[in-house]
Amino acid sequence: MLGLILFWTAVGVLVYQYVGYPLALGALARIRGRRDEIAGDATPSVSLVISAYDEEEVIARKLENALSLDYPKDLLEIVVASDGSRDRTEEIARSFADRGIVLHAFRPNRGKNLVLNDVLPLLRGDVVVFTDANGQYRPDAIRHLVRPFADPRVGSVCGELVYKNFNDNAIAEGYNRYWELDQMQKRLESRLGSLLGANGSIFAVRRSLCRPIANDVCNDMVQPIWVAAAGHLCVYEPRALSHEAGSRDLGDELKRRSRIIGRGIRGIALVWPEIVERRAWLVGWELLSRKGLRYLTPLWLAMILVGSALAPGMLYRLAFLAQLAIYACVPLGFVLRGGPLMRIISPATYFGIGSLAAVLGWWKILTGSELGKWQTAQRPFESGAPGAAGEAGPR
Repeated sequence: MLGLILFWTAVGVLVYQYVGYPLALGALARIRGRRDEIAGDATPSVSLVISAYDEEEVIARKLENALSLDYPKDLLEIVVASDGSRDRTEEIARSFADRGIVLHAFRPNRGKNLVLNDVLPLLRGDVVVFTDANGQYRPDAIRHLVRPFADPRVGSVCGELVYKNFNDNAIAEGYNRYWELDQMQKRLESRLGSLLGANGSIFAVRRSLCRPIANDVCNDMVQPIWVAAAGHLCVYEPRALSHEAGSRDLGDELKRRSRIIGRGIRGIALVWPEIVERRAWLVGWELLSRKGLRYLTPLWLAMILVGSALAPGMLYRLAFLAQLAIYACVPLGFVLRGGPLMRIISPATYFGIGSLAAVLGWWKILTGSELGKWQTAQRPFESGAPGAAGEAGPR
């Protein structure tokens, strides 16, 4: 009996998380979602802030991309915020000074959010666009990203991040499947005007609404939630495109995701009191459904594993074996690293990596690990790859 309870409780939670929540969002969006298109063509002054730490391999390409954007030059401020870079990142950024690039170099390496807290008061733009050094914008990305700000109710806008599969990158292919689900949910949340978080590659916030933020949470998650909880609209603009190369190494991906999950857990703890105080129940429901339950995925999977081992019947034996097969794809992925078989098991491998990352994320929380500083992953945007400025690339 215990096995049945564990199994079906966890299955029910996962079905709600991946099916029920999107369906509920869709139904709610049909009932009370925004149907009006933003009128006008807003061109506010913009500060494009590029967060950088040891980015010498990609920073020059990023700055050339930023300078080529189709946006009025007198309304676009391009800022590099270097968090104690030890390589040639700052030297390269300074070489662009005569082309209008502003460098703010900080010592020592403290963490991305602390650097952003110091940079925000120095910015001139009415809208702040946050980005990373390895993202490549489409030429019209900024125009599309800031267009919703024509509506004074809009406080934050998230663009669309497209991961590229370079050199048959099976790891990138795996998390493309994850992003497809995530982007679908973002579109539905946007219809309700309460997009739950953004992505660090391309999102914008009215400068007047930006707030100093703790160093151990995700800026792209917490800032938009604060904006939405305060009653402003947070929307998704999928025509504002940023392209990034995916991780080439499963170890790098595991470290990256475990750190993001750890910061996300602390982010929920940070924003939840304000959500309750402002009675932003829609935002709270979204946060618990899309983030809270997802961060607890290892618990649900453990319940399914134990439940299927305890429950009688062929269905539960098959469920037990299927789960073991998925978990086996993780070490197999480390061994294979590429090839036809890796492409076949890529979705299962990435799911397994995500589950393991959640376990490590909780471990970091429970052990008080450092989550403020980051290490640059080997995810360079390759020379000549599609999706760079001026190139469409596949969606």
